[in-house]
Amino acid sequence: MQSKSTRGVQQEEVWAAADALIAAGERPTIERVRLKIGRGSPNTVSPMLESWFATLAPRLGVAASGAQPAEEGAPKELRQALDNIWAAAVANARDKADKALAPEHDKLAQQALELEVSRQEVMQQETALAGRGVALQYAMELAQSQLRDQAILFEKAGRELESARSSLATLVQERDADRRQFDEQLLTLSGERQRIEQRASANEKRLLEEVDRARQETKQLSRVLEDAGRKHAIERQTLEHTNAALGNRVQTGEIELATLRERLQGAEERAKKLDELLAATRQLKRPAKGKSEKSPASGRRATGAAKRQP
Repeated sequence: MQSKSTRGVQQEEVWAAADALIAAGERPTIERVRLKIGRGSPNTVSPMLESWFATLAPRLGVAASGAQPAEEGAPKELRQALDNIWAAAVANARDKADKALAPEHDKLAQQALELEVSRQEVMQQETALAGRGVALQYAMELAQSQLRDQAILFEKAGRELESARSSLATLVQERDADRRQFDEQLLTLSGERQRIEQRASANEKRLLEEVDRARQETKQLSRVLEDAGRKHAIERQTLEHTNAALGNRVQTGEIELATLRERLQGAEERAKKLDELLAATRQLKRPAKGKSEKSPASGRRATGAAKRQP
């Protein structure tokens, strides 16, 4: 569809279209001229086409300078009558053609309107597509920017992950070293504990032996005391008969008896202390290392004191 011109149809355009139709062997009519030009209303094209018909004969060489000799053509009145008949025929034909082509005109006008609406819609779609294109370009640039930012973040996260892995490896090594050190310390403490238990067992055995010896000494002293008592009783019976003569011997026997009683009392106290040391030693087998190492020394000092006691 040709776009409409802003200026009206000119006479030169109508005459040129009519000349082209004559050259093509077609009769120039208002509708053919309009279709040839592509625009113009019938009321505008009609008078211009009539003036073209009026100048057709002179341009074809049929008439010359307003008057034509009788021997070369029809009289002027006849030609005027023929022109009038021709104009009437043309007007009649134009009216018939306009009436016949009125539906086509309306159809073409409707099609032109529809085409114009379609063109407007296409232009609107093109505008919308252009806007969408700009929006898509902006979205693509924004997505590319976001992708670059994400790439930077991923690279940073990769470096942080690598650093974390390195730190984790270092921590694992330190943990393994601490575990080995702990195992070594545990092994050392286990050996120390075994030595402490062996030492406590030895001390307990020694204290038990000392207690047994003290008990044996106590029993021996008891027997000696019993023997001394019986001897004293015998001597007393004897001394009763010889009281005057043996007064000194009785006094000596009493002194010896008192001495033996003191020794027996000391032995019993010694046995009691040994029993207390034995109980303390058994309790010291459970506490910490420092107390366990202190107990044997205390036991030895107590035993030495007990041995030194008369």
